[in-house]
Amino acid sequence: MNISDEERRLIKEFIKESYAGDKSFISLVRSASEIPWGEGRKILDVLRDKKVGTCTGKHLVLQACMDELGVEYRPVVCTFRWENQGINFPEHLKTFFEKDSWVHGHNFVQVKNSANEWIDLDITWDSELSKYGFGVLPDEWSGEYGFVALDIDDRWDGVDIYTKKEELISMLSVEQRKNREEFLSEFIAWIESIRG
Repeated sequence: MNISDEERRLIKEFIKESYAGDKSFISLVRSASEIPWGEGRKILDVLRDKKVGTCTGKHLVLQACMDELGVEYRPVVCTFRWENQGINFPEHLKTFFEKDSWVHGHNFVQVKNSANEWIDLDITWDSELSKYGFGVLPDEWSGEYGFVALDIDDRWDGVDIYTKKEELISMLSVEQRKNREEFLSEFIAWIESIRG
């Protein structure tokens, strides 16, 4: 992954902070998973500006950390439907699914466990969101088994995140794209409101 000098500096700082007292890959993953979910989509958004990140933003941070540490990984893009996630949405967000249903693009990574097997690793939601039904990285996650935070439909392993997500968005109707954008805006506002 090509990153700027500023992004590399921030990644090195993040690794140093994550490894405080525990130099394991698990501690790095846990630190990245606890970055609050929010609208940051790029490394600079997440680590410098907003201190929050979407699935893309948080996983780009994790991928850059793994690049820095020489840890092998593969990006994964998949689709899901918001209404199938078991999330305790407020009523005003549920109305979006009553109007129309659309597939939403999501991404995470695969890493290798100690048996050299590829396993899924999804750090999208921070633990504070678990009380609302969001799938968060289990406390006991050891790096030996896979975890995906969402109930997914289709998936593509090892693809370019941006290209595949743009392709998925282009397949939506104009009305679905409009619904998707309005939903995301309201969803971000809801997440910000429940954080206080």
